[in-house]
Amino acid sequence: MYKAVIFDFFGVFCAPIATNWFKKTVPDYKGKLAAFQALCTQSDLGKLSRAGFNAKVSELTGVPIDEIVRGIESETVIDSALVAYTQELKTKGYRIACLSNGSREWTLQVINDQELGGLYEEVILSGDLGIVKPDPRIYIQTLDKLGLTASQAVFVDDRKANTDAAEACGIRSLVFSDTPTFKKEFRVLEG
Repeated sequence: MYKAVIFDFFGVFCAPIATNWFKKTVPDYKGKLAAFQALCTQSDLGKLSRAGFNAKVSELTGVPIDEIVRGIESETVIDSALVAYTQELKTKGYRIACLSNGSREWTLQVINDQELGGLYEEVILSGDLGIVKPDPRIYIQTLDKLGLTASQAVFVDDRKANTDAAEACGIRSLVFSDTPTFKKEFRVLEG
């Protein structure tokens, strides 16, 4: 029986705000996307502060830092139906955790600004660990932090590479596309 659901944050509860902003704002974004993604990875690894990230993105795009901050924050859209369903899962006794590629300063700001802090028992961030999904060590460290075995958890992420890596660690995983589909798939897992 499953005891916990471990959710990704960006791409699941919240739109991938930085990438969405980048694609909407930068006219020639395709030519700069690889460099932008490299900056995102450095931030996710905890090697680049939010201010440092914004400064590097400004250098890359020519967009002023204050416009970057406002633009990225304007992309913050929370899936309220998923939040409500996750609350239901908590009521049923599931432990709820967040495992996200992101920095503490960035991810927790969004979680707290959106009043989602009470939703998660634990928030495990790649920036704190210095490793990003799909590195298997991040899943093992998450299970250790929660005091769970792989067979006791379900992992939910919008990226198949991340769910495949979790499955390789023995964690049953679901690729998130939307809340109605997730609810159906999770009910099947529950039996």
